Amino acid sequence: MIPVLIAAVDPAAEAKLDGLNHAVISGRYLTEHAGDGPAAGGESTFPVLAASSSGMDEDAVTRLQLLTPPKTPPDINVGWRTKEASVPGRTLVTERTTAQQAYQGLLHTMSTKTGLGERVTIDGYWSVGPTSYQRSRGGTLRPLLVRNPASVWYTGQVSNGPASITPMDEADNQYRALAVHAPLTTASTVSASPQLVGIFNPAAIKSFDPLSEVPLGAYQPVAAAPANAATRKALHGGDLLPNQNLGGYVSQPVDLITTLSALPVLHNSGYYGGNLPISDPISVIRVRVAGVTGPNALSLERIREVAQEIDLRTHLDVDIVAGSSPSPTTIDLPAGKFGQPVLTLNEGWVKKGVALAILQAVDKNSVVLFALILIVCVLFVANSASAAIRGRRRELGVLACLGWTRPRLFTAVLGELAAIGLTAGILGSAAALPLSSALGLHASPGRAALAVPIAVAVAVVAGVVPAWLAARADPVASVRPPVLAVRRAYQPGGITALAAVNVLRTPGRALVGAISLAVGVTALTMLTAVTFAFHGVLVGSLLGDAVAVQVRGVDYVAVIATVALGVLAVADVVFLNIRERAAELATIRAFGWRESALSRLVVTEGVIIGLTGSLAGAALGLAAAANFAGQLPAGLYFVAAAAVVAGVLVTAAAALLPAQALRRLPAAHLLAEE
Repeated sequence: MIPVLIAAVDPAAEAKLDGLNHAVISGRYLTEHAGDGPAAGGESTFPVLAASSSGMDEDAVTRLQLLTPPKTPPDINVGWRTKEASVPGRTLVTERTTAQQAYQGLLHTMSTKTGLGERVTIDGYWSVGPTSYQRSRGGTLRPLLVRNPASVWYTGQVSNGPASITPMDEADNQYRALAVHAPLTTASTVSASPQLVGIFNPAAIKSFDPLSEVPLGAYQPVAAAPANAATRKALHGGDLLPNQNLGGYVSQPVDLITTLSALPVLHNSGYYGGNLPISDPISVIRVRVAGVTGPNALSLERIREVAQEIDLRTHLDVDIVAGSSPSPTTIDLPAGKFGQPVLTLNEGWVKKGVALAILQAVDKNSVVLFALILIVCVLFVANSASAAIRGRRRELGVLACLGWTRPRLFTAVLGELAAIGLTAGILGSAAALPLSSALGLHASPGRAALAVPIAVAVAVVAGVVPAWLAARADPVASVRPPVLAVRRAYQPGGITALAAVNVLRTPGRALVGAISLAVGVTALTMLTAVTFAFHGVLVGSLLGDAVAVQVRGVDYVAVIATVALGVLAVADVVFLNIRERAAELATIRAFGWRESALSRLVVTEGVIIGLTGSLAGAALGLAAAANFAGQLPAGLYFVAAAAVVAGVLVTAAAALLPAQALRRLPAAHLLAEE
């Protein structure tokens, strides 16, 4: 005997929903109101489609032995309880029978038409309840054991006996309450008999994408995958599959499918008792809404209106599963009574509304990253423009002395920056298409052309303040050699202190470099936090994990570009400091400072700016991640610390390049000018 799970469906609706009719590999498909009625001997028949495989993982080993004759005849009344039952013998035959073989034997019996004796009759059946759970302190779920009485196994047959002995498989742990539907006495009516009309392949049924799969059908058992190495070893690398235990943790998949019109045959209260769910036999109604093209506003509104209409007309519980995704849930399964060890399993429970949450999060994330890139570009251009204007201070002063008005100077400087932005935009637009193709991204020519006006806008916005400062400069002061005002002297205590003093000498420039790097580190921290959040904090589903992997390819390119711009901004600040303090550095070298000491001084200045920007960026990134994910897990602090370390190391490496410029300083020429 092997248990089978029977489900009733609307054949026409099922064919439209999941293409069950296309999964039939032999025989024919089900037709409503066809095949129901009395059979030979008065039995009530109903049509069924049978699955091609049982889906159960169980086998029985039968061993035939030739026993050695005992010296004295064993006591047959007590021998099976004593050592006499272990008389040595020689194994003649060992036969292993799998659940699949037993199921195929059942299908063969159902398909045999040699008379009433070969027909399968349903003398009794069981309905199975759900599993209840208790959450442990560690957050995992533990299924609660259920004690089914021994009487639940009595189906009224003499072979079972009135003692209601529990079958061996059902003596193991049970997690589902069972109800038997069988005559308690000899019934005047007859039992039902399934009539096999066809066989279907469960694997051929149209399934949903694994990332958005929801339990709309019971043709496949719930996957209970191992969650740790011990469970993986116990299950030999596979999933926990159902067995013949009706109340076991993993329920059997559907083996026999019949029609809704055949339900009265199984709801024969005259034979199968009075505790039948005749008033509400349908467990689930699946509805597919037409015109749904994705998680957009129009499709979501259509789904909402249909769900609301169903609720108003039927008062049924309505679940909207569009945009759902399996969410990994850890289950701690206790040890069984027949050798099954403690198992830790992962199941994909449905989490509703995941797709919409991900799209909103990704959209928000992409907009923020795009804004951060533009901010870094503005700061970088503004810093370079300010340095260029400082270098052209005398030229602009001469133009002012020749009669150029302030609006004219402002327009000239801003026009130069706009021309540079236009050139950069054209080059960027031309490089966008081949670069995106090389990175596996999609960029249309229209989107690539947007780089031109954006680049011009960035250049103009970044140049407003430097152009205004250039126009406001005093012409006489511009042509006069710069001389520092007399201030209180400060004696630095080492290279680090001297580097800090040098950074504070140009606070505006150092602040621009630090802010540029801070923006990049903020983006890096936030994106890493978002990726971490998708793995259990924000969404916690297979779809969330997949989207996080897909986001990395696009957004990390943007983040790398942002961080690179920030690092270049710091390197540019260090280079400009070297160029403006060339005479000072030449004087220090003349005093006997080695090249290594001067390089350490320059690199330390870059590290100070980089550390300031990295710390500020990591703090802003944590705040943005907390707002983005709705919470701040402890692991994000390690992410922020790693971002700070990475920012400082990259900045130090970038400062080495300006440090090499010290060797090319014309010390003699600079000292002569001084």
